[in-house]
Amino acid sequence: MRPLVRNAVLVGVVLAVGIAGFAGGWLLKPASGSGTSSQTLWVVAAGSLEPILPSIASAYANVTAGVTDPLSAQLYEGSTAAASSLAGGSQPYDVFVAADFRTIPQDVETPAPSVASWEVVFASDPVVLAYEPSVSALSGISSANWWTKIVGSNVLLGVPNASADPLGANAIFTVELQDAAASLGGSLYGHFFAGTPGALASPTSSTRYVTENNAATALSTGEVDAYLIYRSYAVADHLSYVNLSTEVDLGGTSPANVTTYAGASTTVLSGTGTKVESGAPVLFSLTVPSTAKSALLGTSFAAYLLSNATAATWTHYGFEPLAQEWSDHPSKVPAVLSGSPPGLAPLPSYLASYL
Repeated sequence: MRPLVRNAVLVGVVLAVGIAGFAGGWLLKPASGSGTSSQTLWVVAAGSLEPILPSIASAYANVTAGVTDPLSAQLYEGSTAAASSLAGGSQPYDVFVAADFRTIPQDVETPAPSVASWEVVFASDPVVLAYEPSVSALSGISSANWWTKIVGSNVLLGVPNASADPLGANAIFTVELQDAAASLGGSLYGHFFAGTPGALASPTSSTRYVTENNAATALSTGEVDAYLIYRSYAVADHLSYVNLSTEVDLGGTSPANVTTYAGASTTVLSGTGTKVESGAPVLFSLTVPSTAKSALLGTSFAAYLLSNATAATWTHYGFEPLAQEWSDHPSKVPAVLSGSPPGLAPLPSYLASYL
């Protein structure tokens, strides 16, 4: 396992949280007559959050009496797989953080039995191209030429399996969108994926399936030379990377951005069949499952994640917090998570149509 990334930003944050916590609604108040008993915070989250969320959980536990946050109680894997672990596993988790705003409504709120009834969408996280700078074929790579560099001789691109992790689908969407933006006629997609765009994709000899939480290791060991990954992961693991244009990085949230992203699609395995997914912004969301071991603890930690106490941390790692958070079911969200003005808003119709 990689060493935990300890963000210096949190040092200043922790000094202020004792005062801000009760005002922000996330500090747990000890029960009357309570002793020294503690509660364990159980977290399941997207694999790309593995370098980031443990340190946030530690900061929360440090300022919240009676809470522990062992790594053994935290599971990080692709959001689709994490949703399956949450819905079908025997371990109740207090909080679920997904890297795709569609995952909670489609895989946790439904189908029956439902284990959640709402989500709060709180930040976007663009896709970037992380790369190993020692690879000679990638010398001089930039935002203006990355797609020409990665088709060089013997360059291996790493991506997750799209049927297990939304990042895998987002990598496919990014390749399709760049193919269209550069008028490449499908050659970029065909270099990395077999079959036609929109169909079930399979890797060519230039592509390797690598889970997102192993991306940094795969790059450092030479298993792959480049990897399409969320910017937050690249920042947290100190990877070399290039930003992509907004028209292909899935980081925009305007109606025009969404219309562009929807032009890309792929087919993924789902249950006993398949389903077609279209490109959409990369939006992180969270929920407190109905099966939580402690809904109070889960709601408290969720409020902490959405509070000013962690805003600088999210921004430091490359996330773009939404000016106003969204929810698929605002009326079902615990009041403490609704925040001060502007508060929660319903998911915009141009995004709700994806659900």
